[in-house]
Order: sequence, then structure tokens, then C-alpha cells
Amino acid sequence: MALDARTQTAVRAAWEALRPEITEKFETLFACPELSCLEFRSAEVLADWLRAHGFDVEAGTAGIPTAFTARFTSGSGPRIAILAEYDALPGLDNLAMPKRASTGRLPGHGCGHNHIGPANAAAAIAVAKVMAAGVLGGEIVVIGCPAEEIIWGKLALQARGAFNGFDIVLTSHGDYQNGALSRPCYAAANGEFRFTGEASHSGKMSARNALSCTQTALAKVGSVLESEYEGLQFNYLFRFSGFAPGVIPDEVRIWCAVKHEDFDTMRAGYGRMESVFQDTAESFGVSLRSDLIAACRGYLPNDVVAGVLSEALAQVGPPAWSAGDLAYMEALSAACSPGEPFTLHRTLDYFDSGIDYYAQDDGDISWQVPLGRVNWAYPDTVPIHHWAWTALSGHPASYPGPLMASEALALAAVELLVRPDLVATARDELDQRTRQMHVPAPEFGLFDVLTGQPEAFWDASWT
Repeated sequence: MALDARTQTAVRAAWEALRPEITEKFETLFACPELSCLEFRSAEVLADWLRAHGFDVEAGTAGIPTAFTARFTSGSGPRIAILAEYDALPGLDNLAMPKRASTGRLPGHGCGHNHIGPANAAAAIAVAKVMAAGVLGGEIVVIGCPAEEIIWGKLALQARGAFNGFDIVLTSHGDYQNGALSRPCYAAANGEFRFTGEASHSGKMSARNALSCTQTALAKVGSVLESEYEGLQFNYLFRFSGFAPGVIPDEVRIWCAVKHEDFDTMRAGYGRMESVFQDTAESFGVSLRSDLIAACRGYLPNDVVAGVLSEALAQVGPPAWSAGDLAYMEALSAACSPGEPFTLHRTLDYFDSGIDYYAQDDGDISWQVPLGRVNWAYPDTVPIHHWAWTALSGHPASYPGPLMASEALALAAVELLVRPDLVATARDELDQRTRQMHVPAPEFGLFDVLTGQPEAFWDASWT
């Protein structure tokens, strides 16, 4: 890194002093898992923490009640945003122990967002402490981003201007690898579809049967998408399909998602899905309402920012797991993936080829502002979006990864603040990659529902 030894030492000392606070916040957020757009307590915890460290905090950014913006400014210089996530997933609650130990079908941090919010916020706090000492100028900002798990929050924030004016955006996430990323992930879209017909007794069914219509539509669309769009992934679940087998409901709601490495192919597949649903509904005499939740691009790689992050990670080193940490992860792995060998990425790598399997709602941001991401590894045999990931997220064995990422983000942010030339080069790279391309505004829907009646969104009762 180009940072002089004194500045590097100052950053790392500022970050190290925060370590107890970071792990305390890991525990606090794990204990209050909240669904997308219901993260009131989680957002408050992080915003209060940043405020206590001298940040100016604005709640309800872009009209989203569980979003926030926390700023620390000292003189002039680059403007760097760090993303914070904190929402949990439905039905994945689990105690922090190496076995299935649900407390009920409640939310759980099966994607580790109880780590991301505190780790990323702490990186910004460490940077602010160095800025306050007069070492460097610029602005460091934490954007509190709700609803990542439904691929919605950052798209809504971006479309409403929350990322305007930033020079660089940084973030981190748990995965199966340790390192900096400069490669794409998948583009994805998801939405809710409401089929409305006529209620009836199961033994004397109406021809306008919303349940039969939905089942037929799903079978058709699965076949159509498989034959027409190679590599397109299609998933769905029933949100509401009635209360008893003897009562055919007048309304059925499903939640569908598609994913593909190419945004245009993904978007075409989503449109084709809608048309199949509409044709099927008409054939049954059933009405259909379609509501897009969000459609996002995959990451646009940025080698300049990824290179800065990779150098920062080299200074920090890989996650410092203890023997006890590894023993816990091995026991958890055996419980959720019996018979499979325990594997864990324990070194650092740079990822600039291939494509990652996931989709992220910050993908569109990377097409507007140079974006860099650090990943930390979980065992390959602990599935993401799974009760076992929750069981690990609440245990200290999971802490070394996000702590590594947090310290690296702090070092990288300071490097970018003192090197405006790197910031300009990253911007040039983005401009080169998007030259002669039209990148439309982010697509998202249900803003009034998700900001005004999120409980009704989650129980599928909104109108």
C-alpha cells in the first residue's frame, strides 16, 4: 500500500480499539433478527453507534424508514460510501449451536448480515478517527441499507438519489472465499403474482379456480423458461394458497424469481414468465396482478478498487480462526452436511475471473459508482440461506472473517482518501467499461407497501 507507516499504524490502532464494540454489535444484531423493511431496531443500533462516534446521522434516507445516512467530513477530498446491511431471512432462526435448534419459524441471520452492518460501520468509524486527527481530508459515509435479502433496498435508495456524488463505494459480505472481488455476479429479478378467481368447496369447484390456475401456470412457465432461455434460473414459492384443503381460495399469491449472468436475458425471461402467467390466467377466467419487487444487474468489475482492497487484505492477513473456532465449524458442518469432508478457505485470493453464483442489490450501484467488495469465508459445507449459517453467525467462530474484512475496508478507504489519483483511475475504468452503453435507472416496485405496511408485505395481506 502507498500509505506511510505512521498512517497505517494510526488506522489499525483506531480499528483495533473498536474490536470489542464490533463483536458486541455482532451479538446485538444476532439477537434481534428483523425482516426486510422491518429492521427498526437494527438500524437504530448502528445509527446510534455511529452518532456516538461523531457522525452526523440522517434517519429515513430516501423516504425508507429503516435506511439511514451517517456522515463524517473533514476538509476536502474524495467522498467514500461504505454500505451497511442488517436484515435477516424468514424462517431461519437458530440458536448459536452446532445443530438444528429453531425457536419457531422466525427470522434468522442465515446470510450473516448481523456481521456486515457492524463490520462495515466500524471501518468507517476507524477512518473517521484518523480524519479527526487531521491526517487526511474528505468524507466517509455509511449508508444503512435495508432489504438486501429481497434484492430491493439499494435499488430504491439509488433510484431516489442516495448514492449521488460519491466517488467510491465499498462493502463486504460472507461467502466461501477470502479475498477481494473484481468479477460479476448474477442479474436477478423477483416479483409477486396474485391470481384471483372464485372461492368454492373442493368437491364442487368453480371453473374460475385460482389454485388450479396457479399450479398450471407454474408448470407451464418452468417448461417454457427451460426451453427458451439457456442458463436461466427460476424459483418460486406460494405466499398464500388458502387455509384448508376443503376450501378453494379466491386468491392465490406466489413469489417468483429469475436469475441469469446476462441482465438482458434475465429481464427477457422475467417478461416471458409474466406473459405465460397472463395467458394461463385468461384461459381459466382468472384475473392476474403482477408486481415487480426489483430487477438488478450483476456487478460491474473494477480492477482499481479491487486492487486497493486486495493490498489492504494482504496487510491484515486471513481470518485468525482459533482451534476452538475450527472445532465448532467442523461440528456444525457434520450436523448439516453429514458425510461430506470439512473444507474452509483459509488463505487470501484475488477473484477477477468467472462469475459468482449470487445476486446483490448493489449491482446497479457498480454501474454508477466504482464499487469494491471484500468477501470472507464460511465452510463450504455450511449452506448459505440456511439454519446452519444462522447457527454460525451467532457464534464467535464466525467473527474472524468479518473482523478481517472490516479492518481491510478501513485501510482501503484511507488509501483512497489520500490517493485521489486512484479514485480518478477507478472512475476512468468504470467509464471505459460502460462506454456507449445505455444503463437505465434501477427498477424496483412496491415502494409504498414496503415503506408503509411492511408487515402486510410479509404476511401477504397487502392490497
